[in-house]
Amino acid sequence: MKIVVFIEDFGATGVARNTIAIARYLSAEGHDVTIVAARDHGVLRDNIPAGVEVHALDPGVSAGSRGRLMRRSLLSFRGFLKRSRPDVVFSAGNHGHLLTIAATRLLPCKVIVRISNDLDHQRGARADIAGAWRRLKFRTILSRADRIVLVSSRLAEQVRAIDADFARKTAVIPNGVDVAAVRAGAQTPVEPSGDDRPLVLAVGRLVEQKNFGTLLEAAAIARKSVNFRLLLIGSGPLKDDLLSRVEALGLGESVRIVDPVPNPFPLFKQAAVMVLPSWWEGSSNVLLEALACETPIVASRTAGSAEEALDGGRYGLLVDPGDADALADAIVRQLGPDRVSPAGRAADYDRTRSLRAYAALIAGMEPR
Repeated sequence: MKIVVFIEDFGATGVARNTIAIARYLSAEGHDVTIVAARDHGVLRDNIPAGVEVHALDPGVSAGSRGRLMRRSLLSFRGFLKRSRPDVVFSAGNHGHLLTIAATRLLPCKVIVRISNDLDHQRGARADIAGAWRRLKFRTILSRADRIVLVSSRLAEQVRAIDADFARKTAVIPNGVDVAAVRAGAQTPVEPSGDDRPLVLAVGRLVEQKNFGTLLEAAAIARKSVNFRLLLIGSGPLKDDLLSRVEALGLGESVRIVDPVPNPFPLFKQAAVMVLPSWWEGSSNVLLEALACETPIVASRTAGSAEEALDGGRYGLLVDPGDADALADAIVRQLGPDRVSPAGRAADYDRTRSLRAYAALIAGMEPR
């Protein structure tokens, strides 16, 4: 079967890691797989396996909104699909779904969309307007897709709330993690920091969704009880704001913000605690990777499938994302002797299970 997988770029995101893993598995199963990227860059670009082609649209948009990037990509994407005539087009991340629906319109291919982030994640004064727009957008996407993959049961409930009829073409395939690969990557030697304080780690784009502002507030509170260092791995538009918050809170010598790296797993292994304070998620790869490294976890209850993955608090601590005091208390507890361990929970999220589900789903797609 000829399969095209669409992705925005190869940045260090969960979407990119999952896309590459799915493409590798489908190729190994004998399918002809091409990854189409709106922009051909990112720290994971070199991870594309042999046998998987890459076609870059590169619409000449180096900055600006994702919406503009996707609009500028439409004609080149549609032209590529007309020339290559795939059997299946698989949109791997939420930001590419409208583009994929538009580019495949009236073409003889089946379309799969993978919903990988919370559909109800607006906050603030414009939340109602933004939420109404998102629901209209996703109703259009879901109605025109042939199959819908959801990464958590929480998302399945949200899709049913939009239209119960969509349930007939949905499949819940939780994100998985290559436990063996993560643990092997975690063995890579890293240069000693020269700082023997316990490490608290957070990983993600520096955007509102990740709620790192509340994490900094919690760190300032928690450091009154325990002396530790906080490392944020990520890039994004809020970097300057977060650096200013670090100084305002008096955390200057205890907090570092560094750009994403291809292999962050040695830092996962080093960390005494991994914190996922997100306002919303779909199914966080970072959380699953921390489980694979047996790193104690603090996560917000609203971080997608975190409550499910941590079994309600059995394998890590859960807090409300807006409660800096509760987040601080959880960090302090996880740095102490009565911390809650992942206790082998990663085995339940081994990636092989999800990859087999994707292969079976695609194999069952009958050509038009």
